[in-house]
Amino acid sequence: MISIKREVHDEIVKRLLNELEYYSAIVTKFEKKYRCSLNELERRIEKEGVPLDSHEIWEDSIEWRNAVEEVEKLKKLIEELK
Repeated sequence: MISIKREVHDEIVKRLLNELEYYSAIVTKFEKKYRCSLNELERRIEKEGVPLDSHEIWEDSIEWRNAVEEVEKLKKLIEELK
């Protein structure tokens, strides 16, 4: 374990919390847009496919998945720093 100054620790936690807020907002945006969970949307894409003329749902699912994964990573980091 390394030792860091309290103010450095606090700044790191603050920045991580800001990132968490950012990625959580992305997750919320897609939950509202699609009115379902990411897993439900991914199952729908798997079942119905992606329209040939628009890949928006596919692109959104990728962005949503990335945001969900970042939220999980950030929560773990923040928890470790508390």
